[in-house]
Amino acid sequence: MAQATTLNYYKVLGVTQKTSKADLKKKYRELAKKYHPDTNSGSKSAEDKFKIISEAYDVLSDAKKRKSYDRERSYQKRSPRQPKGQPNWNSPPGGFGKGPNDNQQRYEEPFAQEPEPIDPDMPTSGFDLQFMIDVPLPDAALGGTINYSYDKYVRCEECEGTGTQGSDECSECQGKQLVVRPVTLDVKIPPGVADQYTLSFIKKGGEGRNGGPPGDLFLRVCVQPHPKFKRVKNDIIHEVTISSKLAEEGGAFEVETLNGTTSIQVEEETLIGEELRVPGEGSAIGWGKKRGDLIIKFNIEED
Repeated sequence: MAQATTLNYYKVLGVTQKTSKADLKKKYRELAKKYHPDTNSGSKSAEDKFKIISEAYDVLSDAKKRKSYDRERSYQKRSPRQPKGQPNWNSPPGGFGKGPNDNQQRYEEPFAQEPEPIDPDMPTSGFDLQFMIDVPLPDAALGGTINYSYDKYVRCEECEGTGTQGSDECSECQGKQLVVRPVTLDVKIPPGVADQYTLSFIKKGGEGRNGGPPGDLFLRVCVQPHPKFKRVKNDIIHEVTISSKLAEEGGAFEVETLNGTTSIQVEEETLIGEELRVPGEGSAIGWGKKRGDLIIKFNIEED
């Protein structure tokens, strides 16, 4: 939703709600050239006006932001000012929101001393395990498979899980039937998975004793920062630098995407900070085949 504002973005750009998208962009470019910091060196007033002009165009040129902005303005016109001292019934009630630590998983030491069962021969379930898994941004956005290694209790091969060797206690597991060993799992990352999402793997935790069922494995996704891409919901932001000649004259330009490259058309008189949206080249939506957009943000080389 657009941020509440008292500014009339239509007046800022000198347009109306019926102005076409092409005329809106034309008007923005005229004003941006006039107040751009590069052509008004040292002018704080021009810099402030340029920021407001850019803010206005960013909202009005985006269909979703514009709709939200228009709705907010309409609401502000209809809504009377709230008297001081009156409760705001539109705000969420206190005391029922999530605290800062509500979503933090408690990590349990998987290899702590087990309490001895009442019956030593009774089947006992294995430990549930919780770990963090680092996921590269492209894998989180488009899905993939990660080779993940972790330690867990497995059946002792020396005594075949009996805990004994002949009449003696097994020297490898000290009679516990289990030993800690590293294991590897091919973890399938769902396309579009969110940062901090927890993946569940049934019976991939610690081995049970006396034929008891294994525990489960829980992996919390930690999406790793990417040197070129930034993910915002389902869109991918990619900053590129073009020559001043290409910015002025326009033309084709090859850009890197999450899973390859694509050719874009740079428009004439492109300004620093302008954006170009490439549909369907962003992150997967809802673990499905549909994708968000790739948003190219332009920087321009200095002559």
